[in-house]
Amino acid sequence: MLLTVYVDDLLLMGTSQRCEAVATQLATSFELVALGPVKYLLGVEVVVDRELSTVFFSQAAYIEELLRRFHMKDCRGVATPEGGTSDIDKERVDATQMNTLPYREIIGALQYLVSGSRPDIAHVVRRLGQYMSNYGANHFAQAKRVLRYLKATKDFGLKMKVTGSAEVELLRLEAYSDADYANDQQDRQSISGYVTMLNGSVVSYGSRKQGLNAQSTMEAECVAMNEGARDVMWLRGLCDELMWKYAVPTLWCDNTAAISLFKRPGKHNGSKHIENRYHYVRNLEERELIAVRHCRTDQMTADIFTKPLARIKFAQFREMLGVGRRDQQGGAVEAEDDRAASVCMVVMFAAK
Repeated sequence: MLLTVYVDDLLLMGTSQRCEAVATQLATSFELVALGPVKYLLGVEVVVDRELSTVFFSQAAYIEELLRRFHMKDCRGVATPEGGTSDIDKERVDATQMNTLPYREIIGALQYLVSGSRPDIAHVVRRLGQYMSNYGANHFAQAKRVLRYLKATKDFGLKMKVTGSAEVELLRLEAYSDADYANDQQDRQSISGYVTMLNGSVVSYGSRKQGLNAQSTMEAECVAMNEGARDVMWLRGLCDELMWKYAVPTLWCDNTAAISLFKRPGKHNGSKHIENRYHYVRNLEERELIAVRHCRTDQMTADIFTKPLARIKFAQFREMLGVGRRDQQGGAVEAEDDRAASVCMVVMFAAK
C-alpha cells in the first residue's frame, strides 16, 4: 500500500483492510480523525469508478466560488480560454489603473486550478502571470475570458485510467515536448510545453518561457525536449522508488531536425549555446534510459501548452490530455470493497 503526507493530511492507498490496519497502528502514536473514503483532497474532488476503471479529479465547487467572487456567475461561457490574437504583450498602464482591478487575485486563483485538475488553462495562466506587476484593462479582460471558459466547462476535470497489474507487465512512461518559436512579443523568447504520462494518463505538465533566445525552431524544440526528458526521468525515478516495472520511457517530438541533432554524433557549431541541453538528452538515449521518437504534429499533445489554439484543435488536444466531463456510467468505489486500491482513506492527525 501507499501513504502520502501533506502537512497534517494523510492519504492511504490500498485495500480497505490494509488502510484500516495502518490507521489503527498510527492511532497508537497520533491523534487521528478518519475522514473515510476520499471524496475531496486539498480542494480537489476525487471520484473513483470501479466499473470504468477511472479516477476523476475536478474542482467544480471551486470554480463556482471563483465565479461568485469575481461577479462572473451569470457570464456567458466561451469555447476556449484565450483568443488567437491579443495585444496584451504591448500594453503598459499606470499604477492607478492597476489598483482598481482584482487581477492578481484572479491569476492566483487560476494557478491553483492549473495545479489541481485543469491543465487545459496552463498556457494562458502562465502568460497572464507574467504581468502581475504591470497589468491593465486588456490583461483583465483576458483573465475574465478564462473565467468565462471555466463557466462553460466547470464540470470538466482530469480523468486517469486505472490499469491493473494483471493487464500489463510493464508500465508505459511517455513525455511529449513541443515549442513555439520566438512567441513572446517582448523578448522573442520561445515557449516550451511538455506533458508526462503514465499508461496514457497525465501525471505532470508545464508551460514556460525558455529563458534564452533560440536561433531557430529546431533549437527551441531542443530546449523543450530537454525539459520533457528531465520530467520523464523524474517519473522514472518515482517508479524506481515504488519498485514498479516499466518499459524504456519514450520522449516524443514532432520536429525531425531536433531529433536528428540528438541522434547525430559530432559537434554542431551553430548550436553551442544549447549544448548542455542536447548533450543531456543524447546521453540519456545512449544509455538507453529514454528513447527519442517522432510523432505527427496532430498527435503532439504538448502543443496545447505552447500557444493559443483554435476551437477544434484546442478541443482535440484537451481530450488527449484526458480533460472533459466524467462519464456517468458505472459507480464510485464502495469503501467496503477490498478491490478499491486506487484511493481509499483520508486521515488527519496531530502528534500526541
